[in-house]
Amino acid sequence: MTRHRMLPAVLTFLFLVVSAPMSAAQGGLPCDVATAPDDGLASAALGLTRQELDRLYGPGNAVQTGWLYEFDGFDLTLADCDLILDIDPGGQFADPESATDLVRTLLPEDAVLAGSWQFGTLQSAPQDADEWLSAELAARYRLLGEPRTGSVLVLYSYDGNAYNPGSITHVELRPAVIPEP
Repeated sequence: MTRHRMLPAVLTFLFLVVSAPMSAAQGGLPCDVATAPDDGLASAALGLTRQELDRLYGPGNAVQTGWLYEFDGFDLTLADCDLILDIDPGGQFADPESATDLVRTLLPEDAVLAGSWQFGTLQSAPQDADEWLSAELAARYRLLGEPRTGSVLVLYSYDGNAYNPGSITHVELRPAVIPEP
């Protein structure tokens, strides 16, 4: 495996290992604030507080995992600092290109694609991943007092297998956590 292909896998591993203990150590829900900072973050969803999402899209519904916002073709759940998209398998965002376009609209305007890769086994449903970088998102998290960077891991899950991937049914947008020293 080349170093270029190993880097995303290593970053994903570090993100998953570090994020769980950091979230538990914060003593409260991450990204749960009473008022949004007045920083002018240009984003349609990621990095916005629940109050900002409510202002844009109407009140969300409280669900076990966070705040649910329903749209035509997908549901968006704000779960702490993460966004979880449940895609209608027969809807307009089920194909990979449309799902990627949807994700791009939900990221801060200054976000740039840093890399993409695929992983999975022949027996399991495939997953694609992207990494996006946003300086505005990193600045927002600093204002919120969140130990997060402007790096966002986006995981796309399909309903098929490696031979027939099928439709994208689930997308997770997870901002990276800064490890404690």
